[in-house]
Amino acid sequence: MILTDYTLRVWATLREGIVPFCPECINPASLDLRISTTKVITLQGAEHRNPERIVLRPGDAVLVCTIEYIRMPVDCAGVVYLKSSLARQGLDHALAGFVDPGFEGQLTLELHAHCPIVLTHGQRVIQLVLSRLEGEPEMIYNGRYQGQRGPTGVR
Repeated sequence: MILTDYTLRVWATLREGIVPFCPECINPASLDLRISTTKVITLQGAEHRNPERIVLRPGDAVLVCTIEYIRMPVDCAGVVYLKSSLARQGLDHALAGFVDPGFEGQLTLELHAHCPIVLTHGQRVIQLVLSRLEGEPEMIYNGRYQGQRGPTGVR
């Protein structure tokens, strides 16, 4: 069962599931997440720092993170989807879009440009969709990316 706007709002605010929480980012069945441009990692390992924007050329691939720190409920799993308006401009969010129950941290996004595109700090880039599990799992996420802050390369 996919969580609706009301349930997402309760989770984000009362359970501090999203920090900072932006009420304008709630959709009927998803929550927009914003990117931080304060630190960007190219897939070649170089770091780029620009507090305002990222300029991507065709073929560029970068790791960025969400502004929001996520605290996933233990009875939900999440999936992130690129905003369709950005896909129509030539941006692609490459795979790794699943968020396990119990994950906590900023989400790292793998973005690829197929056309020239400029991304700005605070821009809504992805939507997080939460689905309630049929029951609480025996184990929750406790992997190597737990608690990550900032874009995180391979650990």
